[in-house]
Amino acid sequence: MRAERRSRRLSDVLVEVAGTARETISIEDLLRAVGERSFGALLVLFALPNALAGVLPGLSVVLGVPLMLLSLQLLVASQRPWLPRRLLRFELRRSDFARLVARTVPHLRRLERGLRPRLLILTGPWAERLAGAACLILSLMVFLPIPFANLLPAVGIALFGLAMLERDGLVALAASTVLGVSLALFGGVAFAVVAAAAHALRS
Repeated sequence: MRAERRSRRLSDVLVEVAGTARETISIEDLLRAVGERSFGALLVLFALPNALAGVLPGLSVVLGVPLMLLSLQLLVASQRPWLPRRLLRFELRRSDFARLVARTVPHLRRLERGLRPRLLILTGPWAERLAGAACLILSLMVFLPIPFANLLPAVGIALFGLAMLERDGLVALAASTVLGVSLALFGGVAFAVVAAAAHALRS
């Protein structure tokens, strides 16, 4: 994965944006703040709120779309992230965004303290496309409007983003583990639903 170093931690950038005087904050404002070339930062930015239950109702559907788009762009090795203009104009009230930041930043800072470059073979260029494929699968799970089912996939996407930011192969391994567990859980749920439907039809 490409190294995406930054002079400030992502958590500090979010706190700074939350402290602005404007009444609303758009996704375009957030892209401008984190840097338009930073795929890792954007994955964390859109995934982490979904990893916390009850932050803002319906957030998974709103943030699932940019997660899928960013994952596809990683998969095809795009050099810069792109989001449609309509999505960039989506706005949150600053008070809602500040509440979101207050809930997510403490968790993000704890993660940031443990990040460092290691196991670099797992963060090379070839790994970026694999991460894009993994994040695409996870983002589809995030997008599904199933209560609490998006928490674990969102954690996996956030971990992939952090691995990209710091070239931390150990975090990439953890993200891959989360992918495997998420696939197993969703597969189990899908099997149970199909089995129940089949039983209902037979009855």
